[in-house]
Amino acid sequence: MSLPLPSDAQLDALREVANIGCGHAANALSRLMGGRKVDLSIPRVLLTGPAGAAELLGGNAPVVAAWLGIQGGLRGTLVLVLSQEDGAALEALLLEGQPAIQAERDSVVAETANIVASACLSAMGRLTGWKLIPTVPTVWRGSADGVVADAVRQVEGDASRVVVLEARFLAAAAPPVGGQLLLVLERDSIRDLLARLGV
Repeated sequence: MSLPLPSDAQLDALREVANIGCGHAANALSRLMGGRKVDLSIPRVLLTGPAGAAELLGGNAPVVAAWLGIQGGLRGTLVLVLSQEDGAALEALLLEGQPAIQAERDSVVAETANIVASACLSAMGRLTGWKLIPTVPTVWRGSADGVVADAVRQVEGDASRVVVLEARFLAAAAPPVGGQLLLVLERDSIRDLLARLGV
């Protein structure tokens, strides 16, 4: 089933949902990073396919990422993505500069994604009245288009066109740690969400 292009009111409602969810995610990330300030961009809403979603992340640029499925009223995935350099900076910060094996570094990325996703979905759940729970995170190290393809494959329904709610964050660390949060939602799930919000 196709989804007509959202109206301005619907786009505003989706941006507000993303803003609330990603805002709580940024607060959780700040607490995880010892209270460092985390700035968040104004979220964007895009109706796109896997290739378009990958371009948001830099195409085939190397990234460190983790994606989690969403259980509950929404069908989709939540993806935390950092450039290779930002991923290394986050790992060094949370591991307090101690040498670490690959499994420990992956564990840091997975736990960060789990905390961020739980905060985001909890806030969205309070807004919609749905109980939204993240699945176990999957860590990805490789190209941005690879992680998007992997995450989109998990979305139920027609994955050729999905709705992406995207926001960028920047944490005040030394060096700064920046990245992106993507909510990749199946189109019919967006229809249900808009109906839930009454728009």
